[in-house]
Amino acid sequence: MKTIHRILARMAVALLAGVALQAAAGLPDKILFGEVGGTNVANSGGRPVSTGIVALAEHLGYFEEEFGSKGPRIEQIFFAGTGPAQNEALAQGSIDFGTYGGVPNVIGLVGGIPARIVATRRASGTGTFYLGVRNDSPFESIKDLKGKRITVQKGTNPYRSLILLLESRGLQEKDVTLVNLQGAEALVAFNAGAVDAVFGTLNLLILRDQGKLRVLEDTKTSLDDGTQSGMLVSEKFEKAYPEVVQRVVKVLLRASHWASREENREALLRFVAERSVAYEYVEEDYAGSLKERFNPLIDESSVLAYDELVKFGVKHRLIRKGVDEKTIRTWFRPQYQQQALQELGLEGYW
Repeated sequence: MKTIHRILARMAVALLAGVALQAAAGLPDKILFGEVGGTNVANSGGRPVSTGIVALAEHLGYFEEEFGSKGPRIEQIFFAGTGPAQNEALAQGSIDFGTYGGVPNVIGLVGGIPARIVATRRASGTGTFYLGVRNDSPFESIKDLKGKRITVQKGTNPYRSLILLLESRGLQEKDVTLVNLQGAEALVAFNAGAVDAVFGTLNLLILRDQGKLRVLEDTKTSLDDGTQSGMLVSEKFEKAYPEVVQRVVKVLLRASHWASREENREALLRFVAERSVAYEYVEEDYAGSLKERFNPLIDESSVLAYDELVKFGVKHRLIRKGVDEKTIRTWFRPQYQQQALQELGLEGYW
């Protein structure tokens, strides 16, 4: 019995020493990352798994290399409410970082959520959106959808992409009825005939090949909307752990660099396929330049893109009032990325 007590005592001392060491190093116990949930998130062992840059960095071992085996625990929290839900989580301080679309980024930042952008991702990096209709429908072009019902979650990047796609074909938002549904709910409505078309991502390709719909058009071949997504850090976390923010940005920059290299394409596609949909669909979706797809840089094009997002938000009544360029610039924290680029020798790579 004494032996057991001695072992437990040693374990307790070791645990306390580890906690003390971590505290001395200025490290949190865990880092919470918000991720977009929904039908495109697969499960492994009953737990959701991501194909995002955080999951990739963890898969490659970059977090452990940076923080050590006893560093902060990396946790990902998936939000079915996608970007709007992450705005709420950042406002409440229930996540440290959030990765989601530029449209809800703008809605949140204009609304004053205490967070700042530490990395971005271009529209080409967020995948392709597809507009699906039933096989027996009479629709031959987007113009044929005038007066029809289309599912999309409002206040998101897909919503903006759909609006721009409609406008590129001569239609306005008022010309169709947008039904505010996403993921599984959108597909249920579509299959039940409650809507005429569905706007979604890779899952629509699976339904296409199952003969359950046909793709009327997609954004890859017909739209360059300039939309960006952002990774935001909460001001609370940044204030408490600025050096940790720097190291996280460095880790994610390493992962973006790895994913952007053509020699890693096969390994990347297999990583994504194992966590999402069949390989052939991932291969189709990831066609094109990986370097462009995984460009995370905060630069002048980012400022211009977010300025356009603000204007879109005002026009479509997602936000009450716009903000000027000076205010938009305050949303960004490029210094973390600039230091990481220097440390990794990646200046000028993108």
